[in-house]
Amino acid sequence: MLAVVEDQGIGRYWSIVPARFVFGLLLFALATVPGHVRASAEEVSVWIYHNFPPFIVNIKQERGLSYDLARLLTQKSDGQFRFRAMVLPRQRLNQRLEAGHQGMVMWANPAWFDDATRTRFLWTDPILSDRNVVISPMEVAFEYDGPRSLTGMTMVGVRGHRYQDVDRLIDYDLVKRVDMRSERSLVQFIASGRGRVAIVAQSAAQYFVQELGLRDAVHVSERPHSSYRRYIMVQPQQTELYSFLLEAVPQLSESAEWAKILERYGVVVAVTP
Repeated sequence: MLAVVEDQGIGRYWSIVPARFVFGLLLFALATVPGHVRASAEEVSVWIYHNFPPFIVNIKQERGLSYDLARLLTQKSDGQFRFRAMVLPRQRLNQRLEAGHQGMVMWANPAWFDDATRTRFLWTDPILSDRNVVISPMEVAFEYDGPRSLTGMTMVGVRGHRYQDVDRLIDYDLVKRVDMRSERSLVQFIASGRGRVAIVAQSAAQYFVQELGLRDAVHVSERPHSSYRRYIMVQPQQTELYSFLLEAVPQLSESAEWAKILERYGVVVAVTP
């Protein structure tokens, strides 16, 4: 019987095969197609306002911790999401959040978004522990002992940044302030001996000290100015995305792959329990 069917062609074959058998084959084929083929991934806008290394190294080449994390999350989602990192100034980011645009913010902290109670936005587990460190030229190493230990000194900061407790001393003219346009400029300024003391994110300081070979030129005070954790923040409507991140972030934080990426950028401030 099979030989006769084959001789009369494929059209004849399908005409005598029971319909329920054909339907079963189709169901089986659909079931074996990977999810990322069956449906296109949902694109997620990832907003980055930390436009400096190690978070953003090169926008055109998409190099930096932010791009690496976006790629890792895309892989982890197994075709459900595609995370697209984009750099935004903080003011424009605030406008998007206020307008209710859907997206997520990397490296955020509830205190920086007036959400200490975590009721305005949805927050993941911490993805990175960081702190603001006090650096000085190695030949005149300075050990920070609280804001008042800066009294009478000139502090170097990044233009537009606020420094908890130190700003008040600056307002009363107890501490002078000189601003640099970027974290790179700040670290180089201190390393050259032109600046006496500066406050900068440890993640940025570690990156530039390693990249520019300044380990013997920059002293980092044992006591930091402040410590904090960085999280991923999403809009409250994005419950499906949030559910994925709740599971993915802790796994990534503990993975060897994430540890290697942090090491590549000279970052050693991993999440602590």
